[in-house]
Amino acid sequence: MVESIPKHLLEKISLLYSEYQTETFGFQDAIKTLGHNERYTGLILSKLVHAGWISKKRDKQDKRKKYYQVKNIHDVIEKIGQKIQKDKQ
Repeated sequence: MVESIPKHLLEKISLLYSEYQTETFGFQDAIKTLGHNERYTGLILSKLVHAGWISKKRDKQDKRKKYYQVKNIHDVIEKIGQKIQKDKQ
């Protein structure tokens, strides 16, 4: 499922996308890119995962490590458009 996001999250996803495109990045990378502390960065990433804008995977060897990836922005926008159309009917 993909959801619309508020402006402050759109700004965060824009920063992540401009830095990594669709490449995988780690939590510490996100902290550096977003310029926030661990707690706030974790909250941002959690909201973006929940909204369907990024995906999250755990490291197979170290389950504590998480890796993220911005989803293809064109696909996200298309799914939001489809949801809007469906809601209109």
